[in-house]
Amino acid sequence: MSGTQVFTIPWTGTVTNAGGNSDLWEILPADDLPVRILGIRLGQVSEVGDAAEESLQLRIIRMRATITSGSGGSAGAPEDVSKSNQAPSFSSETNNTTVATTSGDTETIEYIGWNERNSPYEIWYPDEELQPKALQTEGLFVRMDSTPADDFTFVGTIWVKEG
Repeated sequence: MSGTQVFTIPWTGTVTNAGGNSDLWEILPADDLPVRILGIRLGQVSEVGDAAEESLQLRIIRMRATITSGSGGSAGAPEDVSKSNQAPSFSSETNNTTVATTSGDTETIEYIGWNERNSPYEIWYPDEELQPKALQTEGLFVRMDSTPADDFTFVGTIWVKEG
């Protein structure tokens, strides 16, 4: 793959209240092909009443060194937004209920608060110089640090630039 390419990784599914953190997205760059997060859209389609209202804490993190991928989710399905049918070189997973770990550093890049009923869609598009980046032997994660009070149906998309 040459140059740069933009991919989306959309997914919908159940985020459970099983306890503990979950990685909504995991992105691991390929050798010599850095990645950056261009934006995120978070949403839910099942929490509609006042009693269902809750605020959730998310954070964007970068891990370095040996990364052990999370589990319990599924492989991400990146889509090339340019319709050139390019496959990404990075690997991705979504909705991991067991979070990734590392033998190296974990850096919190940003915290995001999401009231998933009052603000059913949260949109995050940082300026270019603030976009989280990762090189080989690093990974980017959007992690939910809050355990929801009950299961809900999540819908969301992340935009990733490779190269």
